[in-house]
Amino acid sequence: MIIYLFKSTLLLGLLYGLYKLLLEKEKIHRFNRFFLLFALVFGLTAPLTSFEIYPGQSIAGIEMKQMERVVNAPAEAVNNTVDPLIAPKKEAMPKAEISPDTAESSKWSVSILVLLFGLYGLITLYLLIRFAGGILKIWNKIKAGRHEKVGPATLVLLNEPTTPQSFFRFIFLEKEQYESGDIEPEILDHELTHVRQLHSLDVLFVEFLKVIFWFNPFIYLFKHAVQLNHEFIADGSVVSKVSSASDYHKLLIQACAANKPMSTTSRINYSLTKKRLRMMFRTYSPIRSGSKGLLLLPVLGLLVLTFCTKKTEYKVQYPQTTYSDVELHYDAKRNEELGKPLGTHYTSSGEPFTGTQKIYHSDTDSLHMKQFFEDGIQTRAVIYYDDGDTVRQKHGIYLNQPLLKKMYENGILVYENVPPTESEDGMGHVRLWHKNGQLSVEHSYNGDQVKQGLMTEYDEEGNITRQKRYEDGELVEMIK
Repeated sequence: MIIYLFKSTLLLGLLYGLYKLLLEKEKIHRFNRFFLLFALVFGLTAPLTSFEIYPGQSIAGIEMKQMERVVNAPAEAVNNTVDPLIAPKKEAMPKAEISPDTAESSKWSVSILVLLFGLYGLITLYLLIRFAGGILKIWNKIKAGRHEKVGPATLVLLNEPTTPQSFFRFIFLEKEQYESGDIEPEILDHELTHVRQLHSLDVLFVEFLKVIFWFNPFIYLFKHAVQLNHEFIADGSVVSKVSSASDYHKLLIQACAANKPMSTTSRINYSLTKKRLRMMFRTYSPIRSGSKGLLLLPVLGLLVLTFCTKKTEYKVQYPQTTYSDVELHYDAKRNEELGKPLGTHYTSSGEPFTGTQKIYHSDTDSLHMKQFFEDGIQTRAVIYYDDGDTVRQKHGIYLNQPLLKKMYENGILVYENVPPTESEDGMGHVRLWHKNGQLSVEHSYNGDQVKQGLMTEYDEEGNITRQKRYEDGELVEMIK
């Protein structure tokens, strides 16, 4: 939770800084409206989402090669049969004792955490009630006022001093001013723009975020930026229609003299007038605005990589610290003496090893791997999960190279490779299965380890989706 709060606050701060630096003073108000809302959503959700990046992938078969690398501990060689291994007895680690001071500190930590969550809940509940009360207050004003339809909006005429302001399709006006014609058409057109653009949706969204994230200072800054941008949009719409912009400027100043706004409405506010007047005098430069918009793309990409990714390293599954029940080694000179091939394993007495070597995790003493040898040559291997009981992979040795024979996922066979030396027809056979247990792919290969004969692919319901025929590794016929 602390990490999320830190990341979201930092990200919102960076996005707000980008807006102030690059966009706020540009006359691209509709784009700015989208950016501000996107920044709020992205800043609050990006730290909750992540995708993995893999800086370096392992070479296929690396685990097979690791079978040749064993950190051995001296043990007695085993011939033909292997006696049950009696692991060295380890001294029991003393049980950790929790001191009274530690227990008391832990209780205090829990109490403070509960207190903070309780305080957050109370403040949030209060703000939520106030938020709902504000909407209810607006609704009561809507019911209390006299209604008059004007275009897409409904005028709500109130018997009290009211600064022109809007809430969805409702525009609130002082009844006496409206009936006497004291409200200028430009002011009404300004509020109609808020109605057409549905600016109240943005305001309600930000107000709701304030209820949930009331402790985040950037939420308040974003609210101010959103409302100011709404005024820029409405001002631009009015100025494009009037003959004299200076007259509209005077109207804005007069309208801001008496301001009694409602928090969830779009309104004319005196504190914003100075910036609005400056914005009306600015000239639009498509080159400048476009270049700033393009500059955002790499910056946003960098923020995504920084806040939404986590680096995942490929780890070799072979444990870094292991011990075995049999000490084996290579001896090139002994190979020459006995005429043995490369890869022959010898015992400490110099004899080619026949039997089973068991390799264990040093930290847990659980079985990691069994390797089987005949006359010094490894013939097969079985690799286990960390529990030391469940088989993860089975390997055979074909042409003096490690060969994956079977692979399991959650105890279910998903891959099988029967080498030519073990099949009745002298061909190797490979089969893969879907997660539902249905056969996925099957094909054969010859002694040169190239595809030979049919290769068939199935869907999860067992229907043939593709079928090919190979001869000596070359595709000769596409059957389906």
